[in-house]
Amino acid sequence: MKIVIDHDKCQHSGAFADRCLALTIRNPLGHERYCMAQMEDDGRPELMVVLIFDGQEHTLVLADKEEQNAVAFEGWSAFAGS
Repeated sequence: MKIVIDHDKCQHSGAFADRCLALTIRNPLGHERYCMAQMEDDGRPELMVVLIFDGQEHTLVLADKEEQNAVAFEGWSAFAGS
């Protein structure tokens, strides 16, 4: 599955944005997704997360739930080095 989160078009920030990002990564289909711009079920088992922030795209491919939980815990900083 591939999801695109466009934080540039989202009006939320701070702790709310942190929680929303974590929930989206942990369970992309199971909660209100305020900043999600696109979702594509490509049939792949891994989750590709594209985060748009300050006009730049940052992409992570998460192979399993363990990686999803680790990135959700780390939050925005997980995308900083990508």
